[in-house]
Amino acid sequence: MPEESPSDRFWAFSLALYEKPGVAPALLELQDRLGLDVNLLLFCCWAGVEGRALSPADVAAVEAVTQPWQVEIIRPLRALRRRLKSGFAALPADAVAAFRKRLADLEIEGEHIAQAAMSPLLPPGTPSDALRGASLVSANLLAYFTHSRLPIGPPETAALTTILRACCPEADLTELGSGA
Repeated sequence: MPEESPSDRFWAFSLALYEKPGVAPALLELQDRLGLDVNLLLFCCWAGVEGRALSPADVAAVEAVTQPWQVEIIRPLRALRRRLKSGFAALPADAVAAFRKRLADLEIEGEHIAQAAMSPLLPPGTPSDALRGASLVSANLLAYFTHSRLPIGPPETAALTTILRACCPEADLTELGSGA
């Protein structure tokens, strides 16, 4: 059986984490309120679980690869899909809903393409169990906030804590301090 590629592992990790209770709303809150990229947030989590530390420069390198795709393709698809939520009274509701579903599928496919471009950018190294887990995930998320020049206030802390708890359920998050 062929070994799973980093892109496949990242995608599988992302889907599993996104489905956990509270994670999708937390990620979407950070996206919608602060303009953060959900895929980059997931990349920070995945890198930490894989035992890899990200610096703000690493985050910038990943963002440089995916930002044009996000700005020119994903965000317009998302905006159009969300616009269709309000409906168009003069049009058949079932046809609009089916069209909206196809847009959602395209948006997800676009996110998958972005992740395929991101996964090779995982910093090299040999992960160790001592370096995996919530502390490293938290540090990676903090690197994203540092790169983005965003403060971490109570709403961000709440969203990040939800994501960390889902990503690293075995962790004692009380020891993380101000990291997230």
